[in-house]
Amino acid sequence: MTGINRDAPWLPADAGPAFDPLEHADIRPSADRPMVVTPRGGDREVGRSCYQVDTEYGTYLVDCGLNQGDGGDYPDFRGLDPESVDAVFLTHAHIDHCGGLPVLEARGLLDDDAPIVATRPTIDLAETLLEDSLTIHRREANRRGGCQRFTRADVSAVLERFEPVDYGGGRVEAVAASVDSDPLVFQLGNAAHLLGSAWLMLQTSGYRVVFSGDLGGRADHLPDITPPPQADLLLLESTYGATHSHTSFDDAQAAIYEAVERALNDRKPVLIPTFAVGRAQTLQLLFSNRLHTLPNDLGDRVRLVVDGLAQEATALYHEYVTSEYVDDAIANRARESGDATPFSPPQVEFPQSDADRRAILEDADPATGGRVPIIVAPSGMLTGGNSPRYLVEMASRFHAATVLLTGYQAQQTVGRTIRNQVDAGTDEVRFTTDADPFGTDWPAADTVTWIATEDGSEPRTRVTIPSEWVATVDGLSGHAAQHGLLEFARTVDPETIALIHGPDYAQEHLGNHLAKNVDSVGSVTRSRRLTPIAVEREGDPETAALSPELFESDHETAYDQLEDVFELLAALNEDVAAARTDTGRSEAEIRAIVRDELERADLLEE
Repeated sequence: MTGINRDAPWLPADAGPAFDPLEHADIRPSADRPMVVTPRGGDREVGRSCYQVDTEYGTYLVDCGLNQGDGGDYPDFRGLDPESVDAVFLTHAHIDHCGGLPVLEARGLLDDDAPIVATRPTIDLAETLLEDSLTIHRREANRRGGCQRFTRADVSAVLERFEPVDYGGGRVEAVAASVDSDPLVFQLGNAAHLLGSAWLMLQTSGYRVVFSGDLGGRADHLPDITPPPQADLLLLESTYGATHSHTSFDDAQAAIYEAVERALNDRKPVLIPTFAVGRAQTLQLLFSNRLHTLPNDLGDRVRLVVDGLAQEATALYHEYVTSEYVDDAIANRARESGDATPFSPPQVEFPQSDADRRAILEDADPATGGRVPIIVAPSGMLTGGNSPRYLVEMASRFHAATVLLTGYQAQQTVGRTIRNQVDAGTDEVRFTTDADPFGTDWPAADTVTWIATEDGSEPRTRVTIPSEWVATVDGLSGHAAQHGLLEFARTVDPETIALIHGPDYAQEHLGNHLAKNVDSVGSVTRSRRLTPIAVEREGDPETAALSPELFESDHETAYDQLEDVFELLAALNEDVAAARTDTGRSEAEIRAIVRDELERADLLEE
């Protein structure tokens, strides 16, 4: 049994803009060390996921995200030379994984021909999210009197770089024109976190690294996680690493529906701040399946509102409703019923303007007997988007309302501020926000005031609401909890696990749990920013390897040839996972079986 590595951050105090982590650590890729992985964000935090991967032939990034806390931090790009990045692999479209791409472009760090490789749904969703991110970034820069860190031109350039792939993989040369003779092979498998989300495997010279991305396996509209291959190093997310198991998905949905039904009975408007992609669609499926069961008097009273970016994201989900990227039950239902829009309940409304939003709230006055809105609006952390605007309007207009927090609330967000006060048992919750009113000003109320800022930028809004308005519903998370992360790690069977994308306490709990329960592991570490991790072993690699000779230089030809290869590999991964559970075979025996099967398929390197 191994222990968790608790080394403190090592960056020197004088590390400047030109600081090169590989040079400082005296680690470079070589024949004995074919890959080096350097985290550039997401270390001991939830946000701005970004890893640099260096081989002897090229430099690549895996994800490039934004921290959604106050101020919006991007990955640490120190030491990256202009035009030095040969390709980016994007695991999924959430902004904490893709929001830094325009900054990468603005700084000129991508090679002219560098692609951004992702599944088709990820590309479509990322385009929508990046356009929205530009709007928010521009507004915040103007409000704070600062300079934009990226522009419309940078976003457009990023969109032109997207290279769509299906689940499966190929040789990196097939997608990265700037790379010469790199035997690096990549594989993408379904991570069940978001439409099109993926884990990523990179392999060279028989050595493998698996990046989990964000793992799910909980949403009932997505397929299950595809079992990953074995690897030497696993970069594993740890967002809910301290949670042994989530509240069941069904129980969480029941809790939301019951809270909504109580609010309808009391004529209290409901606000559900939500992530536009994934969570918003889960909520719409819930209401689509349940609202029609309301008694007539309540059914006539309800007004379901889906706002902002969630509208566009839902339309994109419908484009893939019969594809491999959604659960078979959803796809079959869409085919058999002819309903091509299962994520949009019949009574849903999509406001298009502030005038529409204002009218919805004005109609909700209990004194007039108007309809009661259930408002599903981004952002899920009440930072940006329309959800904080709705909340301030509700504080101004109503004596009672229901606010349901259904997702993770990162540090330095309004959502975390509210949740901390509710958890502390305060009678009232106070917070400040940059949100703008739906009209020229907030409705007159003692609970909402403008306050001046110390830096002289535009005034902020200070809000007070009763704590009883707020309820937290756990169990809808798209992230796997500790048990799911352990199962993924056992399937990968790595020698080293580096935890990423999670708070300190979650990594501490998960690291110790993995160290005790993953037999293959010799080291579990909590990833540190700009701390290189060398992928190396004593002796010859034992990992069954995909031969680079399988991959032609022509892109489409490579993918055509790989279809059977990756189907076989996925099937073998499933067999390995089942064998570990259902038989008494040792790890060595299972590996031998896999190697024998791959040899028969002529997949092992000569």
